[in-house]
Amino acid sequence: MLHFILLCVLLNMNTEIFLQRVALIRPDLERLARKKLSVQEDAEDLVQEVLMRLWLIREKWATHQDCKPLALNILKHCIVSRYRKTKEMEAIEDQPFETNTLTPHQYTEEKDLGRFIWTLIEQLPPLQQLIMRLKDIEGHEVEEIAQITNTTSEAVRMNLSRARKRVRDEVMR
Repeated sequence: MLHFILLCVLLNMNTEIFLQRVALIRPDLERLARKKLSVQEDAEDLVQEVLMRLWLIREKWATHQDCKPLALNILKHCIVSRYRKTKEMEAIEDQPFETNTLTPHQYTEEKDLGRFIWTLIEQLPPLQQLIMRLKDIEGHEVEEIAQITNTTSEAVRMNLSRARKRVRDEVMR
């Protein structure tokens, strides 16, 4: 509470009414925060955060007699937010650390394979080459490719299947 009062004084703002109202609800906020959070310091920090938020929006509730419902609602949202953050951190910490870095040898092999596949695609008939690029590289749908190539969807599927089979057979050799 002392930190909050000092901050209000430093901001050179009238805090008497605000502090009177907050003094009435603070015990309830602290009790609820302690009940929901296991660490005492976390509960105190959360109450301080709620008081800061109340101070920032004091004009909105200044005309109301009771700010307790608003303060409790803010506290609830702060608790939920803190809970989500800790759960996200636990989920991140529980995940195994994987490295996807390739060795220089693996990198060279993948690069060579990519070049080889590009060479194979360039050796396909023009329509199969175009269909394979549109579908597998640019991600177009079959119907879109049919419109672009002025063919039917069945013809696109058949040419795509033949192109993929031809490339796959050459790679497997």
